[in-house]
Amino acid sequence: MNTTSPTEAELQFFYFGLYKILKRYRFATILGWLIVFIGAGSTPLGWEFGRPHGLIDVALSMGTIAAGLMLVQQSVSFLDAYINVPFPTSSNGGWGQSAALSEITQLMKDIDEGGWQEAYAAIGILRRMEAKHGLPALR
Repeated sequence: MNTTSPTEAELQFFYFGLYKILKRYRFATILGWLIVFIGAGSTPLGWEFGRPHGLIDVALSMGTIAAGLMLVQQSVSFLDAYINVPFPTSSNGGWGQSAALSEITQLMKDIDEGGWQEAYAAIGILRRMEAKHGLPALR
């Protein structure tokens, strides 16, 4: 087992930065899907009452659904961009890489290859790494 500790830059990118972007991703996807469900739930209101502005109500509902889907898509794009940024490590993945850093880079690969469940689970994994590897507290 390797006892090399990650540099401050590696901690900021791989540990603190990943944690922050995962929390933003979780918030934005939940908010986006909530907006989609509100838009979908409001769609029948424009149809049921046969009011003269019913078409506007339906258009607003469709716009709300589109806005929610765009928010979800943006959060996925931001997470994907962050995970795929080539960040140089002090050892470039060699034998000198810390165990924590190796675990985090593997976690990032799992998130990239997986889906939302892996991304949500990664938040808990990063929190547990605090005690496991003696990393600074996440903020």
